[in-house]
Amino acid sequence: MANTSSNQENEVPKRVPDESNQSVFEQRLAEAVDLHNEGLGGSTSAVWKANDKLEKLRNDFPDQPIAGAFHGSIMTLIARDESSPITRFQWANRGLKLLDEAVASAPADIKIRMLRGNIAYRLPEQFFHRTETAIEDYLFLIDGELRNPGSITNDTYEKLIYELGEAYHRIDRLQEAKICWSRLLKQSADTKYRHLIHQKM
Repeated sequence: MANTSSNQENEVPKRVPDESNQSVFEQRLAEAVDLHNEGLGGSTSAVWKANDKLEKLRNDFPDQPIAGAFHGSIMTLIARDESSPITRFQWANRGLKLLDEAVASAPADIKIRMLRGNIAYRLPEQFFHRTETAIEDYLFLIDGELRNPGSITNDTYEKLIYELGEAYHRIDRLQEAKICWSRLLKQSADTKYRHLIHQKM
């Protein structure tokens, strides 16, 4: 009986730190994401600050795939700002590895799929061969919106359909590109997409 009581006593405090740790994780992640977004806007200093924060965050919370995904994204921003082609390639590949691991750990996470898909879409196909990855992630996100309307914004949804068509076009899957763009023409009133699609088609 003494052992049972002792075990019960030990169980109680474990729950509190877990909740506290999650709160700490979310706060630290939010700070890193703010810097990540500054980095997307072109701030090199924010990119390196985010890299430091996310590296520490991943060490402290190794079971949080979202931290790995944002760290992977930051590494591709470091690659963006590098002048050496070799160093740029190395950073980009490190980032892609983290993004792939994050998707493998949390394949249904919309944020992780969005991060990897956007990055894969923007990388030069001739060097990285990741257009198929972008297609996979975009199809997942679009299918998710069709099954659960409101999971992403309408602007994001239309952008994904256009870029999915562009990704298909890039690897010469022209019929699939045409299907995407024809669908977007039917449902979007955005003149920007209409102009781009008419040029492509």
